[in-house]
Amino acid sequence: MSANQGPVATTGPQGGSNTGNQARARVRLDEPRVNPISFVLLAPAALLLGTLFLGPVLYAIYLGFTNLQLIGIHAINYRFTGLSNVAFLLNDAIFYKSLWLTVIFVVGSGAIATTLLGLILALALQNCVAPIRWITSATAILAWTLPPTTIAFLWMATSTQSGLIALLAGNQRLDLLYQHAMLVVSTANAWSLAGLAMTMFSAALRNIPGDLMEAAQLEGATSVQSLMRITLPMLKPTIVTCALLMMLMTFGNFTLIYLMTGGGPGNDTNILPVYTYQQGFKFHNLGYAALLGNVMVLLSAFLGGLFVWATTSRR
Repeated sequence: MSANQGPVATTGPQGGSNTGNQARARVRLDEPRVNPISFVLLAPAALLLGTLFLGPVLYAIYLGFTNLQLIGIHAINYRFTGLSNVAFLLNDAIFYKSLWLTVIFVVGSGAIATTLLGLILALALQNCVAPIRWITSATAILAWTLPPTTIAFLWMATSTQSGLIALLAGNQRLDLLYQHAMLVVSTANAWSLAGLAMTMFSAALRNIPGDLMEAAQLEGATSVQSLMRITLPMLKPTIVTCALLMMLMTFGNFTLIYLMTGGGPGNDTNILPVYTYQQGFKFHNLGYAALLGNVMVLLSAFLGGLFVWATTSRR
């Protein structure tokens, strides 16, 4: 401003400087930019990842096409055998049964049973009195934190002859673990993971706005109508996430089934992780076990991709 309060025109380098600042201000800070120094900083992590992860994976894929054995002449002097293991896999009836049992165990016990049990527990405890809610929640979380070995022996003592179920039924010879092995191990798996699912649903229920439930009550909606039209639709992202997470956790639950049944009786619980262990360390066919492990990697990658797709597509 001049002495007479008139505006002073800005000319020369100062005006050009303002124009440059405005141009720089218009540059978006969230635009993707590549800094060459980033590749140098990420090189050690990439080298470590390639050495400790990609290297063993590629070597395991190679072993799946060899005649490597745990003991014997091919334990050291093994060789590449092409597609012989693949041909044996395609004609292996036990493999197809193990694959089907794996789907039943992962989808039925993990995705459906565990998710449903956790949802029911979370809904039942939502409006429950505090002492019962605390005791039930602590028990469910304790079951989730127990080691698989403890869970296996606990359910063996419950479902075998002279166990808790046999005593309650009044039949000392009742052996559910032998008669319905897959049902028992699936129930044990769902029981052990229900605490995690319940925790996820309890947190999601607390995020549902109370105004919606109050408005539904004012409109005369019943509890079932509020559940079907408000609660479950708003819990859909959590239901999808929980189901896929339980699938991934159940897929790697080798210890529970192996300690309870060992894959039996008659291969009735012989899921792929157990069958892979049997081929590698019981029948000493490490090459064929490596091929089965590659199949499990593909299955887990498919489930992981499904998990990532479901969690990103709902945003």
